[in-house]
Amino acid sequence: MDLNITAKNFNLSNRLEQYAKKKMSKLERFSHHIINGDLILEKDKSISVIELNLSIKHSVITSKVKNTDIYLGVSEAFRKSERQLIKYEDKFRERKRLAQKTRRK
Repeated sequence: MDLNITAKNFNLSNRLEQYAKKKMSKLERFSHHIINGDLILEKDKSISVIELNLSIKHSVITSKVKNTDIYLGVSEAFRKSERQLIKYEDKFRERKRLAQKTRRK
């Protein structure tokens, strides 16, 4: 699972990069679904825009957050993506379960 980090309008610090990779490691349990990820960090005057795009097997999960603190924004974007991944995994399991059920009859 790969994470590409892009910073717009500011220089990306090592601390912020390590923080984002630490948050990405928490999504490791979904690694069988995730192909790669793109984290786009953009800073305007006082607002930071954080966008996380995760490519998964059958679609793309996108989380976009606007926040004044970039660290809180990164954390919130990963939380949103985690919720979406849980929902995706539940749907995937349900489809598999229904397929098994219809096959048995």
